[in-house]
Amino acid sequence: MDFGRLSDISQVDFSLPADHAGVMKVLGGKRTPNLKVYIGCPVWSDPGFVGKIYPDKAKESDYVKYYSQQFNSIELNATHYKIPTEKTINTWISKVNKGFVFCPKVPQVISHATDISQMTVVMNEFTKALAYFKEHLATLFLQLSPHFDPSKLPLLLTFLDQLAETNIAIELRHSAWFSGAQQLNELCNYLYKNAMGLVITDVAGRRDVLHQRLTNKTAFIRFTANNLHPSDYKRLDDWALRCSQWIEKGLEKLYFFVHTPDKSLTPELALYFIQKINTLTGMKLEAPRIKNEEKQIIFF
Repeated sequence: MDFGRLSDISQVDFSLPADHAGVMKVLGGKRTPNLKVYIGCPVWSDPGFVGKIYPDKAKESDYVKYYSQQFNSIELNATHYKIPTEKTINTWISKVNKGFVFCPKVPQVISHATDISQMTVVMNEFTKALAYFKEHLATLFLQLSPHFDPSKLPLLLTFLDQLAETNIAIELRHSAWFSGAQQLNELCNYLYKNAMGLVITDVAGRRDVLHQRLTNKTAFIRFTANNLHPSDYKRLDDWALRCSQWIEKGLEKLYFFVHTPDKSLTPELALYFIQKINTLTGMKLEAPRIKNEEKQIIFF
């Protein structure tokens, strides 16, 4: 993920902001017995996974199978570029483990349209295709263009009003959303009333998008690391603690997707986060099994 990436992070304050005042209201205050936690990567096709979390001679056509043996979810960026066919989706779901879920990104022809309110027909075509994922379909996310500023909020609300699929989380990127509270509050109130989510993005160069708001009982977090820089682990410590607090307060679903410039390093980061979350919450989430012991980093 290139958004917000910096070549020099030495001066970045990576501390997590305090929760927005509305988080407690959204969560309710009591841990749910039906908690679901999904941790994964943005791709399954990185060749660096071969020999690390995939067999040494893994075929590319089987990458999705091996990925699902290591993770329980994927941030599915492939759908950002085209709507997948029924055949493609059936191929994917035929190879993944039971319980594995996909979080598809809304196609850019929709998310980056000049007038998103006019894209309902295409969006419903997309959600119709998503039905082929069956029980493997999880929250989809709408990553709005960096040019989508708060003045376009009425267009977004019109679009959301007409959705056939409402299990969605919105990612905002234009800085104006975070420099004034009025439009963001209006959007968050709408999302809260309609049980829709707001993506939280943690990236070095755009600390403003780390808004720490929840509009439903699902946290959808996109975490961008810096190739195993020491700060990555401190940030994951902080996130594990914050997520464990949300879990105790009533969070029902957690999606945590790990990005880093060298995608082959995402298993180490996911492993670390899973171990931390297990320690803090008492859960027993399965972690990726890294084959090359010299590359495996295990922290307790």
